[in-house]
Amino acid sequence: MFELVHQYAPQSPAGRTATAIVACLIGVPALVLGLVGLSGNVAAGLLFLLLSTVTLGVAGQLVRGVVRQANAAPVDSLQDGQRTDEANETPIETLRRRYAEGELDDEAFEQRLDQLIKTEELEQQTTERERVIE
Repeated sequence: MFELVHQYAPQSPAGRTATAIVACLIGVPALVLGLVGLSGNVAAGLLFLLLSTVTLGVAGQLVRGVVRQANAAPVDSLQDGQRTDEANETPIETLRRRYAEGELDDEAFEQRLDQLIKTEELEQQTTERERVIE
């Protein structure tokens, strides 16, 4: 049943979730009507119970598929937080982080650090000159 449901279901998790919600909105009232209908009109009660079983089964399979998609997706929650931190990093902080992660060896780290320090010193001198001119 899982393959049949997902063959016709939307491919996006949001679409599958929306379809599961609609199926639940149909299935739960049908279940209640089926249970109430069993005391009066047995044929109608069985028909509503059948409808509720099918729609709630489809909803369950859609939810199961969304959970599988979520579990199969790469875990980027920590990386997203790191990306926002990286955007706010100074160049020296970025260099230190890359060195700590092992992307750079000692020699490359020291060379790049020296270059950054020289660059920052030049920027400070330029800023000071602009202030004097103003």
